[in-house]
Amino acid sequence: MKRLSPKKKVLLIDKNNKVAVGNTAKSAALYRNLFSSQTSQNLANSSISYYESIADKISMKELGYFWMFSGEDYQKSKTGLNKLDAKKDRFEILSVEDMPENLKINTTESDEFSEVESILYGHRCGSLSAIKLARNYATQFQKLGGEIQVHVEIKKINLTNSDQFFPSWKDISMKSITDQNGVNYIAEDFIFAIGAWTQSMLAPIGIASQIYPQKRQMFTLKIKPDQIALDTKQRIPILILPTGGVYIKPVLQNSLIMVGSANELGNPYQMDTNPPTAEEGYFKNAIEPVLNHYFPQLKDYSLFSKWAGYYAYYWPDKNPVIEKISNIQWVSGTSGSGIMKADAIGRIAAARDLDLETIELFDKTKFQVADLSLKKRNVDTEELII
Repeated sequence: MKRLSPKKKVLLIDKNNKVAVGNTAKSAALYRNLFSSQTSQNLANSSISYYESIADKISMKELGYFWMFSGEDYQKSKTGLNKLDAKKDRFEILSVEDMPENLKINTTESDEFSEVESILYGHRCGSLSAIKLARNYATQFQKLGGEIQVHVEIKKINLTNSDQFFPSWKDISMKSITDQNGVNYIAEDFIFAIGAWTQSMLAPIGIASQIYPQKRQMFTLKIKPDQIALDTKQRIPILILPTGGVYIKPVLQNSLIMVGSANELGNPYQMDTNPPTAEEGYFKNAIEPVLNHYFPQLKDYSLFSKWAGYYAYYWPDKNPVIEKISNIQWVSGTSGSGIMKADAIGRIAAARDLDLETIELFDKTKFQVADLSLKKRNVDTEELII
C-alpha cells in the first residue's frame, strides 16, 4: 500500500508485543510451487520469486519435496499432474525404484498404510523463516513511512448510525475501533488481515467472511539420524508420506525431525483454546503409527518440542479471500498455504484497497484483483492436495 500510494497514511496494529509472534511463528514455514490450479500457481510462483530475491535475509533453503503416492492416489492425481510443466515447474516423476538408496524408507503396504509407488519430486520447494519474512516486510513498511503499534487488541468495532439501529437505506460504514485501553482509532479504511480470527471478529458486525479456524499441530522429535538416512550429511528433502497427509521436515544435522499432519473430519472448525495446545495423544494416534510403518527402524526417539496454531480455511476452493464491504476489507482464507502465497496476497490486497482492477505481481504476472473476491470470484479447482 505504501509503495502504490506513498502519501497514504497507514497504521499497522498488532495485539501481540511484536509482529509475527502469533500464528506466523507457529507455521511450519514450508513452501512449494506444485499446484495444478492456475490461481495457486500465479500466487505461489510470484511469491517464491520474491523470496528468492531476499533468500539470505529469510533463511530460505531449497530442500525439495518428495511427495509420495500410492498407485491409487497417483492415478487420482494424474489430471492435476498433467497441468504441470516439468521444465518450468522444475519437478520429476520418480518410480519407487528411483528412490534414493540413502533414504531408509519402507515402501511396502500393510492393512492400513499405502505403498509408495510414485514420487513427485519438486525442486523449487523448501523452507524459510516465517518470522524473518514478516519482519522483513515490517522493516520495509517503516522505511516507507508506515507506522506500527503493538499490544493493541481490538475490543469493539464502531459502525456509523448505530444509534439509529443501522437503517438499511443509509450508508453504513466503519468509523473506528476501540482497544483494550478504551483508545479509539479512526480511519478512512480498515483492513483485517487476522487469519483464523476473521469470522469471530467480523460476524458480530454483520459480515459473513466464510473463513473458519481449524487447529494444526506440529511435533519435533529427537532421533538417531542414521535411522532415517544412511549418510546424514547428504541433504534429505521434505517428505510427504502416502498415508494420512503426514509430512516430515528432516533436520538431521541437529538429530531432529519435524512432523505434522492435516486431519479434517473430526477436527472441529473452531478455536478450542487461545493459544491452542498440541496434544501428545494426537501424535501417538494420528502420526506415530504412520512414522512407524514407513520408518520401522526409527526407535528410541523422544518428543523434543510441540506446538499448535490455527489455519484459516475458506472451504469452497481453499484459496485466499480478499473482499471489501463499505470501507471494511478482509484478507484471509489462505487454508495452510499463506506463507507460500503471502507476497502476492499482499500486493492484491493493496490493489483492492486502492480500487485497482489489475495488479502486477513480483514476477510481472498480471492478476485480476476481483478473482479473489467473493462476489466476482474466479478461482479454478486445485487437484493436487496433500
